[in-house]
Amino acid sequence: MYRSRPILAAVACLFATVALAGENAVSLMNAGMSADCADYAANVSASEGSFGSTSPVVNGYACYGAFQFCSAKNSRTGGTVSQYYKGTPEQFLSDPQAQVSAWMRYQKDEWAKAQSNGLTSAVGQRVCYKGECATLTQSSILKACQFGCGSEGKLANFVKSGFDCNTAGTKDGAGTSVCKYLVSGSGYNVACITNNNDGYDC
Repeated sequence: MYRSRPILAAVACLFATVALAGENAVSLMNAGMSADCADYAANVSASEGSFGSTSPVVNGYACYGAFQFCSAKNSRTGGTVSQYYKGTPEQFLSDPQAQVSAWMRYQKDEWAKAQSNGLTSAVGQRVCYKGECATLTQSSILKACQFGCGSEGKLANFVKSGFDCNTAGTKDGAGTSVCKYLVSGSGYNVACITNNNDGYDC
């Protein structure tokens, strides 16, 4: 089949990183993910969940699926899960294709926000977090957009601080730092989202 070379590349790249959880590149491609973004998507899913996973409720929020789309506070609906999917959380969990489609739309929307809010200025910065260092790339910014790319979000606080991982307001309710996502998300091809390959392929 035409996609055999990208699939092999995706599998090889996937095994180059250790995934603690989540979906691998092949399962994501089987659900409709483009081969170009499959390695990056597997990296994000490894930090978030699998197609059938539901997060524990943290500060009133429950999140669903391989990319953890969340409901509104103290609700099973609303939030990003309802913004990007028109069904119940249970239907979303049982529909990998819908999760991939929703996540691609979300990523494109967040990239546009990152650009308009000046968050892409972090590309090229060298960042270290808990002993791991990386030069930030487009994929770093996109992975950090799992925290949101609004002008008052965790990534915005990091950028406004002059790229300081210890700045207040850079961690979520579970204590996860945006810098963890920036560093672990570095170096992936995300041209399928940004329409611009910054020279990185897993």
